[in-house]
Amino acid sequence: MGKKGGGRVRVVQKGPKMPANPMADFAVPPDEELNLPVKPDSGSGYLIWPMGETITMKYDNFSVIYPNYLDSNKTVKLGRRIAAKDAVPEPTVQDLHEALASLNVRHVIQPYKGYSRDAISRWDNPGRLLVDLEGAAENGIVGMGTDGAFDLDAVPDINDDNDKENNGRSGRGKKQLLREIAKVIPKLPNRQKRIEEKAKAAAVEAEKQKKLAIQAEKSAPSKGGGGSGSSGKKKKGKKKK
Repeated sequence: MGKKGGGRVRVVQKGPKMPANPMADFAVPPDEELNLPVKPDSGSGYLIWPMGETITMKYDNFSVIYPNYLDSNKTVKLGRRIAAKDAVPEPTVQDLHEALASLNVRHVIQPYKGYSRDAISRWDNPGRLLVDLEGAAENGIVGMGTDGAFDLDAVPDINDDNDKENNGRSGRGKKQLLREIAKVIPKLPNRQKRIEEKAKAAAVEAEKQKKLAIQAEKSAPSKGGGGSGSSGKKKKGKKKK
């Protein structure tokens, strides 16, 4: 078991030594590792429009708009705030920015913010905007009630006539701005170009899959052929005496 020497016991190991890492054989090689991109800081990368107010603009009281608010492909549960017929499919933060700039509405772009109620959009369509509703009201794009308040943006616009202000007018607040943005987005040149490129890529992928299916069908063995490949002729052999 051990050797005694000088009042101490020295343990001697016998047999094969254990490897330094018993799980080394199961480790993934470095070239096969899955390296996810580093998630950027959600509080960085702010862009202010107009850029001339980058230092002077105070946007603490600006209203938040996520792309989900006017995405016709999203349900009310996933954040759509206006009727589906008034919304547009798959709007991006860039689309919202270009639409607001064309409407001359001051806003701040936060490209790394994600909508908490929709996990898919947090990765596939991130970002949000802070919008100056008071400035939009001064430009006549939206209106306020008699008490000086905008409509409740947290209430989804399920029906066309349920978005009433205190002054009796229909949809003259934040949801009216969402509708105005949705009207502008389909006309944006960059969006039209992006949709065309997406359609072309989808067509190329569909054609590729079609060719692969044809090749797989050709390479598959025919069902009607004989499994053994033998013909109907009798085999020649020695005659029995």
